[in-house]
Amino acid sequence: MPNILTLIQFEKTSDIGNNEGKNSNVFIANDLQLGSTLVIKRMEKSKFKPEEYFSESKMLYDSKHPNVAEIQYASQDNDNIYLAMPYYRNGSLNTLCNNRFLTVREIVKYSLDLLSAVSFIHSKNMLHLDIKPTNILIDDTGKAILTDFGLSKYMDGNGVAEQPYNYRMHVDPEWYQSSGRTIQSDIYQIGLTMYRLCNGIGVLNSQLSDQKITTPDQLKDAILKGKFPDRKLFFPHVPKQLQKIILKALQINPDSRYMNTIEMMNDISSVDSNLDWQFTGDLSTPYVKSDETYEYCICVKTKNTIECVKTNIATKKTTKMSKYCMKYTDNGKDLFVKLASIVGGIS
Repeated sequence: MPNILTLIQFEKTSDIGNNEGKNSNVFIANDLQLGSTLVIKRMEKSKFKPEEYFSESKMLYDSKHPNVAEIQYASQDNDNIYLAMPYYRNGSLNTLCNNRFLTVREIVKYSLDLLSAVSFIHSKNMLHLDIKPTNILIDDTGKAILTDFGLSKYMDGNGVAEQPYNYRMHVDPEWYQSSGRTIQSDIYQIGLTMYRLCNGIGVLNSQLSDQKITTPDQLKDAILKGKFPDRKLFFPHVPKQLQKIILKALQINPDSRYMNTIEMMNDISSVDSNLDWQFTGDLSTPYVKSDETYEYCICVKTKNTIECVKTNIATKKTTKMSKYCMKYTDNGKDLFVKLASIVGGIS
């Protein structure tokens, strides 16, 4: 039978992100046939081999799952390939974390959503290979949705996929060492994503500056030696149990990481401390949380003093919690230790 050519019309309304360094342009559009708002990913044909034109769309179609972005349709014109996907008004985890720090409860929830998606695509013999906060969207119910399969690859019979080009700060060590990637590559990127959710979305850029990393070779050396990211750095409210999970996922040797996503999900599901403390970004009142009865606030005062107070939500009466008021030395590390002990004590 002859091919049937159809016409798809949409009206571009705005770009998403700056799209620097990518082989594609992503924008919001009104689909004139469906009468709905969609996200359109436009890719130049000249950047791909003909057999690769619809690789990403096929992978998305093969990956139908509640935590994977669903493809609406794929089309082409003389110069470009177009992929149409749902528009998520809440943006990405990157967007959320640019506005505020997450609680441990939120990190656990989003991590489990992400791992559910990755577990499913692994069962389809695929690797994602580009797991990072900008590629994790949030739907209207607050569920994390994995998207952007542009670097994804199918595994061969040995569980290895060929090497794509990656965002260099967010790559696993074996990206520099071998011609193939495995499930452990995705697990490393999940660990790195969780590390950023725990310590702030800009933590990697800060560490580039702190470690005076200015060239690709310096970054490669720091990643291969396990110096980047700084595995000793975690905010005081991040429980040791969660730190341990992330550090296992970030092991340099792939064989020392989680062997599969299910193992990692089981460990994350057991995290049960410090769930609701939120880092404010304000060093004078670094931590707040609330329960059904009280709002808690940890305050760093003058003269190296930490004060913790609770306010009754109903009566508005504020009480100093003497047990958790203490001194700290000028050493910044001691302040971290004291804050961690307070957060853990009122978890």
